[in-house]
Amino acid sequence: MKSRLIEIAGVGLLIVVASSSAFAQAAIEPVPNQLAPPPIGTPSIGAGRPAVGTFVPLSDPWTTTNVSAEQPFGRIDVSHAGTTTAQVRTWAQTRTPMERNELSGRCQVISDSANSSRYPANAQAFCRTYDAMQVITPPALKY
Repeated sequence: MKSRLIEIAGVGLLIVVASSSAFAQAAIEPVPNQLAPPPIGTPSIGAGRPAVGTFVPLSDPWTTTNVSAEQPFGRIDVSHAGTTTAQVRTWAQTRTPMERNELSGRCQVISDSANSSRYPANAQAFCRTYDAMQVITPPALKY
């Protein structure tokens, strides 16, 4: 009887250790580059992709390679930002520091005169306003 209880406890311990080991390994797996739009037919949520709005760190600098013309701002929705520097400033203050950093990097690529034919006019206009907002905002009021 005693050996049977030890055997059951051993199996239970094995299951706990194996499941926690699998969980830990899944937690440290590298995250693939999620900045590119998914292939056609791929769901945008699930299937190993982070939910919309999830920040995925970028290991390389922003370039035309990772700032697509179809989604110049990636997963950041700039449609509610407004068109004036005051509106954009108010909107930008509601963004996380990582999102603001990402917007600055993406806008550097979009605003580059060598890329003017690559990105839509509304993306270029947003970046001009976003850059102007950053320049005219006094340092004490910057986020």
